[in-house]
Parts: sequence; C-alpha cells; structure tokens
Amino acid sequence: MGLIHLAKRSRDQLMRVARSRSNGRHAKRAKALLGLHHGKSVQQVAEETGLSRQAIYNLQKRFLERRDQHQHERVKDAQHTGRPPKKQRMVMRVINKLLRRKPRQYGYEAEEWSVAMLHEQVEKETGVSVSRRTIRRAMNVLHLSRKPAKEKLKDTSTG
Repeated sequence: MGLIHLAKRSRDQLMRVARSRSNGRHAKRAKALLGLHHGKSVQQVAEETGLSRQAIYNLQKRFLERRDQHQHERVKDAQHTGRPPKKQRMVMRVINKLLRRKPRQYGYEAEEWSVAMLHEQVEKETGVSVSRRTIRRAMNVLHLSRKPAKEKLKDTSTG
C-alpha cells in the first residue's frame, strides 16, 4: 500500500478520470493519485506525470481533505478568485453618487446619463483612468442598463 489508500470504487472512478481526454490536468492528477496508491514514491510519480514533487504533496493533501466530495471533484483545481476588482468598487461608489443628480448639475446638456458622460465624470472625480468597459461592468453589478440607441441609463432594480 502507498501514501494513500483508495477503496476499489474510488480507484475505479480515478481510473476513469485518468483515461479521460476531456481534461488533461484532471487526468494527470488522477494518475498521480493512483501511482501513490500503488506504492510509488513521490519522486517516481512526479517523473511519470511531469508534476513537481510539491504539486504531488499538495494534491495528496487536498485529495484527503476533500473526502466528502466525489472523486472527480477531489482532483479539481481550487477556486481561483483572482485579484479583487478595486477600480470597479470605486467606480460603483462614484456612479451611485452621480446618479442621484441629473447630468445638467454637472455641466452636461443631456437629461439622462450616458456611459460616455459617466466615464468622463468618474475620471474627473477620481483622477483615475478607467475604461468604459469598467463603467459598463459597474453598471451591470448595480443593475443599470443602457438603451442601445442613445446609451441612456435606467434603473432596472425597481421593476
């Protein structure tokens, strides 16, 4: 017996994952776990799979910690959250403030806010360069929509 012990059902499920062509990373991890079960050293498994020794140790630990999950879930990556969108939060605060007033109060001739006007005013107020895409993302999070023809904004959260 190796560094981990797999019941027959678990072995069979990992064998299916290891033979799978749909996700190469999952297959490689399943092969590594099967190698550890069959008594191979971490170094041997690392050489056979192309994973680092540390990756094998991390995989073994994560696999054992996820005992309450299905086999195919146990070989998946941990969730990658990425860097938090700091600009978007800042833009959302500014947009919320801007939408409390009409664009005329900020020197625009329009009756309704457009993405272009919000973009310009957010940059003026914050001194930070932001893209129109960031403005649109913030609007989506705030449940604001644009009318495609004139880029007018309306609040869709009220109904």
